[in-house]
Amino acid sequence: MKKLLLLMWLWFFIFSALAFAGPEDKVIERYKKAVGGDTTKKIASKIITGKIKQGNEVGSFLSQSTDPDRIRVNIELNSHKISECYNGNSAWRQDSTNLRTIIGTEAKTLRLEALLQNSYLRDLSRFRIAVQSLGKILVNNNQVEVVEFKLNGAYIKLMFDVKTGLLLKQERELNDGIEETFYQDYRSVNKVMEPFLIKIKRPNSELEIAVEKVEHNVRVDDKVFRYPSLDGSLPIPDIEKVMKEVMANQEQIKELRELYTFKSAETSKELDDKGQAKKTTTKVYEVTPIVGVFVERLISVDGVPLSSSEQEKEDKRVKKEIEEAKKEAKKEEKKREKNKNKDEDEEGDDVDILTFLKIVMIKDAHRDKFRDQEVLVFDFEPRKDYKPKNLAENIVSKLVGTFFIDEKAKQIVRLEARLSDSFKLGGGLLASLSSSSAFVFEQEKIRDEVWLPSYTEVNFGGRALLFVKFSQNQITQYSDYRRYQTSVEVKADDDSTEEQK
Repeated sequence: MKKLLLLMWLWFFIFSALAFAGPEDKVIERYKKAVGGDTTKKIASKIITGKIKQGNEVGSFLSQSTDPDRIRVNIELNSHKISECYNGNSAWRQDSTNLRTIIGTEAKTLRLEALLQNSYLRDLSRFRIAVQSLGKILVNNNQVEVVEFKLNGAYIKLMFDVKTGLLLKQERELNDGIEETFYQDYRSVNKVMEPFLIKIKRPNSELEIAVEKVEHNVRVDDKVFRYPSLDGSLPIPDIEKVMKEVMANQEQIKELRELYTFKSAETSKELDDKGQAKKTTTKVYEVTPIVGVFVERLISVDGVPLSSSEQEKEDKRVKKEIEEAKKEAKKEEKKREKNKNKDEDEEGDDVDILTFLKIVMIKDAHRDKFRDQEVLVFDFEPRKDYKPKNLAENIVSKLVGTFFIDEKAKQIVRLEARLSDSFKLGGGLLASLSSSSAFVFEQEKIRDEVWLPSYTEVNFGGRALLFVKFSQNQITQYSDYRRYQTSVEVKADDDSTEEQK
């Protein structure tokens, strides 16, 4: 009887999974079967070599990739050489005149493309890639099913032949427009179907690649994906020394930041499992530094200024926050006075810079420019042999990313990081964040004096209390920095607040 019930339950589970599978899931399953089925699971790396043609010019093409998200493409046409790479942490591009780190949506799109190509569309949920069917269209007289893939604001459209299930076209967005890639002449390589003719259409050029050889599971040296070193470039200083200088400079930076008021526009999007926004809210704040705390005063919601009654309520809230900030400042001052002779290392969950450098490993370091300023760029990933001692260290031990440092100003001016593995709170019972949850933090130089926040973006998804799924995107843009000094007198006895500007 128990076996019968178990079989019935399994049958119900399978039937339910099939019944609730969306059209995009069926398209992807057909593709995975058509391209090689479970054989693709064994592929950890791939090298593609061939000839490339642009008009009358003929050159060489080389693509090297390793699981899960590293890829480098080299194109050589006459005297022109172009390399584009995502190395698992960051992206870069080099041509005959320029070498630069790729950031923003362009880098996210390159990573998404690497994940899709290297995985043969397996384990998409592992990387929190949202998938949505966009229906059927014609591509070169072939009916195709269009599926859109999204990850942290980047998207790629793939189009699959209705008859064969194979991929016929890809669309991705570049800074200068849409790039279309067409795949033809599929042949079996180690029981996996690979395209041997690839045509690329960009806004200002068309390329045709005749693939000569596809190799699976050939070792690709890590050096292939590293940021190229240029002759004559300045040496990279010791990272520990640089980071110590950055941390030592923080108190001065904090004092300078507290001289500025600014506006922040915070846009939050609740996303469904297709990556579409279910709800979008934009709030704009005026932010004022008071006794070491940045006090936010709400001035509009979704473009609509607060009504007089809402503004009165907000003023009361801000007044209360200022009072609490002053009280907290006094407590902190007493606490510092009490603990000034104690060893700072005894404090609990914080991660200082030396601990950070023990937790992570610097993979690559190079010089570049950010907002027309010379910067040092460092890629980092967790050390596999490090065992975290507290919650903060546990989070850091799962981060992969890149940070930019203005060596002269001794400030981190850009930081981008994502979780390389899921993070669980309370063993996953309270909450869990999925891998690929990511954040970006950028600053701009104000009055040639100090770098101040200009942009933050947070993408995260996971589960709360095991069952409640959530996915959210939040972007905050900072503007209208004005130098401002304030002293605040809070009189608790008559609930009055005086500000002196």
